[in-house]
Amino acid sequence: MRHHLLRRITCAVVLLLAAVAPISGLAEEPLSGFAEQVASLMPAVVAIQTVATTPGGSMDFVGSGFIIDPSGIIVTNRHVLAAAYEITVTNPEIGQLKAKPIYISGLLDVALLKVEAGRPLPTLKLGDSDSVHVGDEVLLLGNPLGLGLSVSRGVISGFNRDIGESMYDHFFQTDGALNHGNSGGPMVNLRGEVIAVDTALISSPGNTGSIGLGFSMPINDVKFIIDQYLHNGRVIAGYLGARGQPINADLAKAFGLDRARGLAITSVEANGPAAGQVHVGDIVLEVNGQDASDVRAARRLIASMSPGQSLNMRLLRHGVEQEVTVTVGDAAMNPNAAMSVLGHAPASATAFATPSDPGMTVGEITDEVRRRQMLGNEMKGVLVKAVEPNSAAAYRKITVGDVIMTVGDQAVVTAADLKRELQAVVAKRVQFAALLVSGERGAHWIALPVEADR
Repeated sequence: MRHHLLRRITCAVVLLLAAVAPISGLAEEPLSGFAEQVASLMPAVVAIQTVATTPGGSMDFVGSGFIIDPSGIIVTNRHVLAAAYEITVTNPEIGQLKAKPIYISGLLDVALLKVEAGRPLPTLKLGDSDSVHVGDEVLLLGNPLGLGLSVSRGVISGFNRDIGESMYDHFFQTDGALNHGNSGGPMVNLRGEVIAVDTALISSPGNTGSIGLGFSMPINDVKFIIDQYLHNGRVIAGYLGARGQPINADLAKAFGLDRARGLAITSVEANGPAAGQVHVGDIVLEVNGQDASDVRAARRLIASMSPGQSLNMRLLRHGVEQEVTVTVGDAAMNPNAAMSVLGHAPASATAFATPSDPGMTVGEITDEVRRRQMLGNEMKGVLVKAVEPNSAAAYRKITVGDVIMTVGDQAVVTAADLKRELQAVVAKRVQFAALLVSGERGAHWIALPVEADR
């Protein structure tokens, strides 16, 4: 109730301001620099809605994405598609389109979608995340809480944040407002270039919204995925078959080091690329001249190399410094493995109504029904008296007490009318019947999947 009261007050204030504002003056006022830039970016940003399978049944989830290729390729986060079996993208430029996943990364929280718009689409320019500095101003675009495309503004608060998302983490931290639904949206610099993909937020206990701790994946990491997929049809990442952990102060003393530096090898695959060259207990100081103390940075460097390339490692073995060369192997990422993040449509999602079995029982609206349902005399249609579980009607959220007023532009007042109009839809070889339904949500259209009687 309080929410609705505040909404009414807000609307009243807006109407009052509109009444006294000089409309012609507002129309002539030029856009500010930020407003102009946001207006140029928004046509390539999309709101994403998925229908996903959960233990409690099908549920709707929201996220964001942005178009990177005129053919309709969209970047988003992998977790936005978790358990999804139906994906829809929306923005004012392209309207609402069904999207198909074309690549889901097993390395990073990245996924690529494809839409067919029948024309070239606007795109965002990808920038260089290595040129970003702490304190840089940024804009964050997306679909927070599913409310629609929005923009927030902030700064880069920190670099190289490890939030436990993957073994390669080095997220940008931002104080710009990120909320659920922003995932997959672009972080752009003041030149309008994408420098990161908004991915996660951290909130205080009991709070699920933004408290100024948002995290975005640097776009150069995402480019690695995009470029590999677009050029090779898959992502080829290098690997060594060895794992290590950073040396802290205590381990430095245990290993007899002068200070905490490098990483200690904890395991080596028997038949991996590093076998025979790297041993458990080695202290790796550098990889290709890069300090190995940052384990995640070392992993990113190795993953970015092509199989067959040589990797030079400087290490300590039994206190003696030496150099070894390892030929990088192929991580052999299965392009289908990460697709398992997607869900499968339940049987009800693929069910069809038929003219003789629409998945519901309907009846005429009698005077008694009008009194019991508190329907006005102007309400015309058929009353839904029962809905079969797992039917197309149930899946499309038709409920007992709803009134079906028309099928397309044809009024229906009896069960025979409904059957006749569904038969007409089938005869036109149209997959869906447009039902105008009145219920708790008010009057709304429902697309009911329909096929011929068996």
